[in-house]
Amino acid sequence: MLAHAEDFLAKASNDDDCLVRIERSNARWSTMLGLTAAGATILALFGGMFLVTTQAISEPETVSLALAKPMATLQIVAGLLLLSALLLVPVRRLLADLGREGFVEIDGNIVRVAEKGLFSSRTFREPLDRYEGVAHRIRTTVSGLHHELVLVHPDARRDVVIALDRLEPAVSPASMIARIGLPEITASEAARRR
Repeated sequence: MLAHAEDFLAKASNDDDCLVRIERSNARWSTMLGLTAAGATILALFGGMFLVTTQAISEPETVSLALAKPMATLQIVAGLLLLSALLLVPVRRLLADLGREGFVEIDGNIVRVAEKGLFSSRTFREPLDRYEGVAHRIRTTVSGLHHELVLVHPDARRDVVIALDRLEPAVSPASMIARIGLPEITASEAARRR
């Protein structure tokens, strides 16, 4: 599971003790606002679907029409299931981010990761030389472009994401890659190696 880089609050130190330390705080206000908006939308959608369904079932001609045209009924049910999935998948991600906190630390030749959330947690230590390289990734979101560095491991569950936009002071991708000391690889090359 990749760490969600937009929630990282990163601290980079210049001393020899810690090469990079990234602390992830608890949920932000944007997560709470997203959950509130999604909850209101889901209540309105499912409440309306419940009212329409109970009204349709109570009228015998509606039930007989649905049984007479099974393909149309199947299309309506499939559309409602798809709409529900389009709402519930982002809500599940927002809920997963709600209680997530932890840290990522690259100290000398060791990468330490400890993350804890509502639905999952992960803790591991991995030698830095087991990582194949660093992939620079640019994500486009509603709020703009986000630059991330991904430490690519043969096991995708051990990948580590460093959000460059959250680092204080600002760090360029090239200087962070040089600081980590791993070769730069492309995202497509990282996918091919797995």
